[in-house]
Parts: sequence; C-alpha cells; structure tokens
Amino acid sequence: SISDAVAYVLVQLSAGLCAGWVAAIFHTAGPLYKRTITLHHGTEYALGSMAFAELFFTFVLAYVVLAVATTKPSASQTTAQKFYFALAIGFCYTAGGFAIGAVSGGELNPAVSVGLDMITAMSPAPKAQLPPLSVRMTLLASVV
Repeated sequence: SISDAVAYVLVQLSAGLCAGWVAAIFHTAGPLYKRTITLHHGTEYALGSMAFAELFFTFVLAYVVLAVATTKPSASQTTAQKFYFALAIGFCYTAGGFAIGAVSGGELNPAVSVGLDMITAMSPAPKAQLPPLSVRMTLLASVV
C-alpha cells in the first residue's frame, strides 16, 4: 500500500540520519577526526553507468527485502520464523556490492547514503564530495 511505502521511505531516511549523527559524534571525538568517510566511485565509468548500476541493484535489494518481509507462512509450516530470509537479503547486498562497488561506490541503501552525507556534513575535515548521484538513485529505487 501507499502508506507502507511512505513509511518505508521515512524509516530509511530517519535511520540514516540517526546513524549518521551518532557516527559523526564518535568520529569527531576520535583521533582521526580530520579524515572524511566516503565511498568512492570509479572515475573511469560514465555517469549513466553509475546511475543505472546503483538504481538497478538498489531496486533488487529493496524488492527482495519487501518480498521476503511481506510473505505469509503457509498452513503446513511448523514455525513462523524464516531464517533463510536474512540469507537472501545478505546475498543480494553482497552480490550488489561486489558487482558495482568499483562503479558507483556500492551504497545500495538509502540509509547508508543519507548517513554518509550526515557524517560528511558534521565532520570538521575538509568536505569531500560524496557522489550525489548515488544518493538520488538509492532514494529513487526505494520509492520505486
């Protein structure tokens, strides 16, 4: 439903902001506070390639998460716990990270993108540019 989709997007953004805020507090208090935390994208790839890769694998990850989170147990199933769901999600994330990590940075998750932006914004270090394309693509894929 639309309300579930809106709630999912809001929870992703809120989680990213909270995690980024906490990480930024710890990072600025640590000995390496002058370093920035970024995921680097490949400079030899075209912008369209990075956008497609990030959008595609983020969509795959979001689709698998929603598919496994919304299934109902069958009547013949003896337990409601589905231990293989986490394995399916983890495999999607790992495959996407390995496949496009060098292309777009492989963030694949809107919360990660927003969290990294929050850390960068709060860091006293010189501001390194996070690829804003990956943030837009992960947010777009979470909405799709």
